[in-house]
Amino acid sequence: MNMDNQGNNNPFGMKISDPELVRKICEGGMESLSPDDINMLGLEIKKGQMFMGDESQANLEGINMLRFKTAESGQIGPSPLSRGMGGYFAILFVVFMMLSVVGIVSSKTFLPSLTYKDMIFLSFAFVAGLGICLSEFRTAFAAKKYMTECVQGKCISQEHASGSGKLNQKRSIYEYTYKNQVYRSHEKSYANKGYAKIGEVRKLMISPENPRCIYDPKASNARKLGGIMIGMIFIGIVVVVVISVYING
Repeated sequence: MNMDNQGNNNPFGMKISDPELVRKICEGGMESLSPDDINMLGLEIKKGQMFMGDESQANLEGINMLRFKTAESGQIGPSPLSRGMGGYFAILFVVFMMLSVVGIVSSKTFLPSLTYKDMIFLSFAFVAGLGICLSEFRTAFAAKKYMTECVQGKCISQEHASGSGKLNQKRSIYEYTYKNQVYRSHEKSYANKGYAKIGEVRKLMISPENPRCIYDPKASNARKLGGIMIGMIFIGIVVVVVISVYING
């Protein structure tokens, strides 16, 4: 492989002599290359992007940077993980209605200082916390039911979430093989913890109907803990308010 400078239209100035690499790039672009192929080109993955040369070149102009794209546009059809979502929200709504009715009735005797609107708001906050606590468990149940195939996926990159408040949130991009076809995909959600490191291999669950839809059980475990912590804050606030009002009359 020879490399020379050919202007800004070809900032890397690459001349690739390996016919297999040429075929891959022509058919699928740079994003179709595996980590080993990338190393052969003299590129290096840093923070979800590919750079040429050492780390000091990370601050070069944008033309010298190639973003490692995923095949998200190829994810056709709804995710199996969304199945049962309507029933889940229906159950939470029933719980909310029951808590509201019980709260309004009991407030006349035990919490007279709270109005009907207060009890409805507290019921909503409690159910919201409950929903956050159980959300990832519902997702895990759907994955176990509908995503019946297991593959070994290698993390080839990480994608950072955009937008305010998402500075440290990432998701892992995996490459895996299913029925002799190579796929590159990621989960839909970003997280502060639980994502795989570049080069790490994990067991992934996929849907036979849509192999690009993946579920990472290890990342899910981290999200479960985070969901429980956030949900318990909502529930804890409701419990503290009710107990305080009851004690103080």
